[in-house]
Amino acid sequence: MNLSQAIAAQEEQTIEVQQAEQSAAVVAEQPQTEKPADDEPEHILVTGSRLQFGNVTSKPTVITAEDIQKRGVSSVTELIRTLPQNLATIGGLANNRFNGPLAPADGSASNMSSIGALGVSAANLGGMGAGRTLILINGRRMAGAAGIEDGFVNLNGIPLSAIERVEITTDGASAVYGADAMGGVINFILKSGYSGSSVTVQHEDSNNGADFSRLSVYTGYGWKSGNVSVVLDYSERDPVVNAKTGYVTNNYAPYFNGDSTYDRRSFASGAQPGLIDISESSYNWETGEEINYIGALTLPAGFEGRPEMSDFVEVGEEAYRDFVPRLGGPKSENSSIVVNFEQNITDKLQFTADALFTRNKNTQNQLEASAILVNMAPGQYYNPFPEYYFSSWDPGTVAYYYPGSELANGDISYGYSENTTDNWSVNLGLTYQFDKETRLDLAYTTSRTTNKGNRYGYESVVSISTDYNTGGWSCYNFMIQNNRYQGEQATAYQNAFDAQCEVLTSADPDIAFNPWRTGADGAGGSIDPFFFGQESESRGSRLENFEIRLNGALTELPAGKVYYVIGGEYNDDGVDSREVRASTGERVNKTREALFAEMSIPVFGKDLHYPGFEALTLSIAARRDSYSTDGAIGTVDDVPYDQGGQIIYGENTFSRTTPSIGIKWTPVEDITLRARWSEGFQAPEYTSLFNVNGTDSYNTSVTNDPYYDCREFNSCDFDWGSSYGYYVPRITTPNPDLKPQTSKQQSYTLSWNPSGVLSGLTVDVTYNNTKIENEIATLDTLNTLLPFEELVSLEAFYPRDEDGKVAQAMNRTFNISGSEYESIMYTVGYYVYTSFGSFEPRLTYLDNRKSERKAFADSTPISSLGFLQGVDDYKITGQLTYNYQDFSASLFGYYMPDYINDYIVRRYAGVISNPDYAIEAGAYMTFDLTASYQVTNQLQVTFAGRNIFDREPPLVVVGSLPYDDGRYNVEGRTLSLQLQYEF
Repeated sequence: MNLSQAIAAQEEQTIEVQQAEQSAAVVAEQPQTEKPADDEPEHILVTGSRLQFGNVTSKPTVITAEDIQKRGVSSVTELIRTLPQNLATIGGLANNRFNGPLAPADGSASNMSSIGALGVSAANLGGMGAGRTLILINGRRMAGAAGIEDGFVNLNGIPLSAIERVEITTDGASAVYGADAMGGVINFILKSGYSGSSVTVQHEDSNNGADFSRLSVYTGYGWKSGNVSVVLDYSERDPVVNAKTGYVTNNYAPYFNGDSTYDRRSFASGAQPGLIDISESSYNWETGEEINYIGALTLPAGFEGRPEMSDFVEVGEEAYRDFVPRLGGPKSENSSIVVNFEQNITDKLQFTADALFTRNKNTQNQLEASAILVNMAPGQYYNPFPEYYFSSWDPGTVAYYYPGSELANGDISYGYSENTTDNWSVNLGLTYQFDKETRLDLAYTTSRTTNKGNRYGYESVVSISTDYNTGGWSCYNFMIQNNRYQGEQATAYQNAFDAQCEVLTSADPDIAFNPWRTGADGAGGSIDPFFFGQESESRGSRLENFEIRLNGALTELPAGKVYYVIGGEYNDDGVDSREVRASTGERVNKTREALFAEMSIPVFGKDLHYPGFEALTLSIAARRDSYSTDGAIGTVDDVPYDQGGQIIYGENTFSRTTPSIGIKWTPVEDITLRARWSEGFQAPEYTSLFNVNGTDSYNTSVTNDPYYDCREFNSCDFDWGSSYGYYVPRITTPNPDLKPQTSKQQSYTLSWNPSGVLSGLTVDVTYNNTKIENEIATLDTLNTLLPFEELVSLEAFYPRDEDGKVAQAMNRTFNISGSEYESIMYTVGYYVYTSFGSFEPRLTYLDNRKSERKAFADSTPISSLGFLQGVDDYKITGQLTYNYQDFSASLFGYYMPDYINDYIVRRYAGVISNPDYAIEAGAYMTFDLTASYQVTNQLQVTFAGRNIFDREPPLVVVGSLPYDDGRYNVEGRTLSLQLQYEF
């Protein structure tokens, strides 16, 4: 192979999707002004366009199966994390963040449960939100993550071993695909058209305990008029061992400048024997100091028998149980099958079908940092204290008990959450080829995602109250008493309540629960009543799509042929989950009807070109979408829905036309400029439009009102010196008048591919700007975007009476001005061919220039750039690939700059109210290395090491964890070996 051949081969792997005669998506770049010369043109799948030969004005990033192997990743989630444009806010332990996008909260009907969040992963291009990144499989939509109304696809439902290539566009594609494509599109093209068989086995060892194993089989058979291929994949992944990640304490006070508030050790973590928390806080009005006393009562270790009050001893902070959960994240088991079928029925008619099924099983231990809170009634055998001894409102004695010995002996199990998520999609297609350039495509997609799971744990559900009828004590639970649990959950809680009530009130030493025992074999009744199935959940999402489109050549110009596509689409998708039903009362769906058209017009090129205009192609696209959805806006006579109220329905429709214009201009042979302007829109989510409860109201406070001095009017409800104010109703109501979110995108790419002495050099500079208007927000959103003085002056949210006093706080979803995202990405690559192999260095620098949001057009924008919950200021990725005969090796470097940990920071109108807690996280750089050797024609061996130098990440406290699972892989250094055998 000479130098020019080597460069040509390299270009075929790296430039872009353009020509139909190539089976791969990346080919040598040339103007696409006429169809390929093959007698039978081949339609290929191209991201960002429905034109059968692609849209040259867009330049997607393409990652082939070979590139995936070079990166050494073992899952689609890890692959997407290697993209500098992605911000991983959903996936792994990041799902547990209460301040994150999923915000799980067990026990809260309006929040996602930990069951629903378990095993979910999403892409988030540009940090615009997972719901604004469209995921496609073979160019077709699939159902979103189970029960999540944001509609993003769960990446864990896509098997890595089945991927032929991945195409990513970040220039907006709503004019082609409709909503959800504001941030970009990621299209996973699955393997097909294969004859033969191959078996791949892989094992990955993590020095943090997160080992991984995979077995996959790829087989196919072809005949004269068709082909069928199948991919089978099975994998297992272990959770990280927390102690190996550096998670060794829950005392984060040193991290937060010595503030004891963030010492998350407490008596509530329990001990064995148990603890009675007698800590107190008081405020010295003269000195302005808060005085904290920390103490607890317990029994000496080894105490046996029935205690007396005098047997208890007082302990302090030294009794805190600093317990770190052994495991972090879920243990997962994934199985999948992908089938692709193609059959030419006649020389003009072709039928295609592909199917994907994935089953993910996840199990995650609950954080064992919490104890069992037991409330023993006066007179219970092991409670020597009289009624109301520790509290004026609780007659019982509350103790925190941690069953450490029982867990260590294996007598009882840890609490855990488990779920099984099934993802399946079926795509059917029928194509009629009228001639070499004209074809009619009919496509049908049906897709489902279901998640069924359970949560088991230790929980005390009994409070002790005075029984005024008998003069004794009774057991009480507000949720059970008011029928807040339903179905199986109601039965489970009632059974636990009955059993716990017995052991917490009994005077029998063999029945009564003893929280003072030192070991598992201590006296007293069983701990079993406190362990039960706390929740079972079934949630799902579905999608059904029909599409028809006609591709052809409209005419031929001197520069080439004008290609077009026109078509229509019907889509019906819906979700069902606990948090959605809390607002809507039932499962919900929306329908979408769309018409679309796209055209590629060669202005210069082929036989028509002038100085400064070697080639010029214009693309035009437009799409008309009409959404319709029904939902609850209240109940008849305001009878609560859970008490049999009849739902009143409202209907919402949204329609919009989204255009797109693109150009590809080649002024001279080595330089190409691409530009694209597009618009997009996204309909409001179900819970923003509907509320089965209609209007809810509860009291909230208005503190230090700058426009009404309640002291002057003697109308303050509270006055604590520096803080004073009054209470008003906070009205929560649906807003059926919400406008859809809209966006405008600009994208420019300058490419330089010089010839001559610099042949092999590639330089790309891409500028992206996205402005989103009419974003949907709540009153709480305004609290972060506007100064308090401006916020409470808005009559739409804080209407006032004739005296100027706030009458009510209007809490409803509404449209704000929106957000803006801007970035420039620089990519430089060079291909060098020598007699002892080829070298390809590549460097990518992503400069994020804007990531900001504002309430109104004249408001000051609030930036999230360089914060933990926003995108990084910049990112750098380096790559060096070496190939020689049957051997190849790739070295990757990933650099992440320092950023501000704002997880607990309170920001109002961009001003940090507690700046001492805005702690900087240091920069972090890791290196990955892969090496592959083709031992024989059948056998290939691949070694991969990620974070090969085992760099420790910076300490970043996020919730209860000392690491930022959203920004880097906490598995530490991983080493894997893969064997692939073809036969």
